[in-house]
Amino acid sequence: MVALASAGKLLCGLRALDVESTESMTELWDQTESRLNAIRFAPVDGDFRVACTTNVSGLQRPLIWNPSTGERVDLHLDLGGEITPMDWSADGQQLVLWQVYHAVERFYLYDVASEAVRELNFPPGAYNRVYFGPQEEVFAEWQNSTHPQQLIALENKFGGERRVMLSMGEVPQSRPWKSVMFTSSDGQVIQGWLGLPNGDGYFPTILHMHGGPEAVMTELFSPMSQCWLDHGFAYLTINYRGSTTFGREFLEKIWGNVGYWEVEDMVAARAWLVDQAIAKPDQVFLTGWSYGGYLTLQALGTYPELWAGGMAGIAVADWAIAHVDTTDTLRSVRVLRFGGTPEELPERYAASSPVTYSEKVKAPVVIMQGRNDTRTPPRSIEMYEAKMKSLGKDIQVHWFDAGHGSLSVEQNIHFQELMLRFAYRILNSKGS
Repeated sequence: MVALASAGKLLCGLRALDVESTESMTELWDQTESRLNAIRFAPVDGDFRVACTTNVSGLQRPLIWNPSTGERVDLHLDLGGEITPMDWSADGQQLVLWQVYHAVERFYLYDVASEAVRELNFPPGAYNRVYFGPQEEVFAEWQNSTHPQQLIALENKFGGERRVMLSMGEVPQSRPWKSVMFTSSDGQVIQGWLGLPNGDGYFPTILHMHGGPEAVMTELFSPMSQCWLDHGFAYLTINYRGSTTFGREFLEKIWGNVGYWEVEDMVAARAWLVDQAIAKPDQVFLTGWSYGGYLTLQALGTYPELWAGGMAGIAVADWAIAHVDTTDTLRSVRVLRFGGTPEELPERYAASSPVTYSEKVKAPVVIMQGRNDTRTPPRSIEMYEAKMKSLGKDIQVHWFDAGHGSLSVEQNIHFQELMLRFAYRILNSKGS
C-alpha cells in the first residue's frame, strides 16, 4: 500500500492504493483550499499509519492518518510557524518534528501516546535531513552561515550534548548571518538574513533573492555570500512573498500577480538597509538565480532608479516565451500560478515579464544563462538581450553549456568572479 498525491489547482489530497491490485482503497481530502502531503509510513510491520501534513489552517501542520482504518489524528501543538514530521522512531512511538518559524529551524520529539513534546538541543542553522539513528540518537545533516554541512548526532532520551559524526572539513573564517525583519509596502512583515563585513557602514550592498519561488532561505552556509562579505559588501537575502513556511496567505499572495509583491518586498528591503545605515543608497546590487534571477530583472525595470546593477543567473525575461519552451510539468504549474495561459491572459503575462520594462532599465545588468536549460529556457533571455542592446542598454550575457545551473565548482567560482568584476566596474565608475 502506498499514499499518492492527487493535485488540482496546486492543491493536494491523499489516495491509498493496494500495490498488488493497484486499486484505490481510500482517500483523504481537506477543504478545497488546502494541501495534504504524505511524509513517511510508520516503520513497523503491519502498521499502516502515515505521518502527513495539511495547510488547512493556513499553516502547514502535522497529522497521522491510517488508510486501513480511516483514522486521522491531528497533532495539536502549542508551537508557532509551520511544523512537518520528519521521521518515526523504530517502534513507531515517537516522531521527530521540524518547526520553521520566521525562517528559524527547530526540532522536537513528539510522543504519540502521551502527546508530550520536547525540544531537541540542536544548534541554530539549516537542516537537510533529520532522522532517528541507533542507540537512542537523532541524526541531522546540519550547516549554518559559518559552518559547511556536517552530520551531527544528539542523544534524544536525555537531550545530551551533540557530537560530530562526519564533517566536510575546515573552511576559512566566515562571518555570521543574523535574522532581521522589516515591513513591506502593505504592512506585511518580511524576514531576511543579514551578513555584515568588517568596519562601519555605509557599505555597497548585495540584495539576494532565492529561487523557487516556493522555497525558504534559512541560515545556510553560502560561499558566495562569504565572498561578498570578504570584499567589503553587506549581504541581505530575503524571504519575499511567495516563499514557503510563512503560511498559505503569504505563499499565495503572488498568484495571479507574479512579480509584483515580491518586488515590493525587495524595495522595502532596500529602504530598510538605507534607514539602518547599512547600504549606500546608490550602491545596492540585485542578484539571484532561477526565480531570483527573474526578480532581479523584473525589479531593474519596474523600479529603475533604485539599483546600482543587477546580476541574474538562469533567469526568465518573458513568461509567454518561457511557457512555450519549458516542460509540460512546469507549464502546468505556471498556468496555475498565473491563473491561465498566455493566450488567455496576455496582459498578465506581459506585466510580469522583465522584457516589458526593458526601455526603463537604467542600471547595468549581467546575466549567466545555460544553453540547455528547460526550467528557464534560453530563448527569452536571447530576446531580452537583443532588445536591451537595441536600446543601447548596458548588458552582458554569459552563456554556459549546461542546464539549470552548474554543479562545477570551477564554473561557480568563475560566475562569482564575473559578478565581482561587474560590481567593481560600477563602483569605480561612481568614484567609490
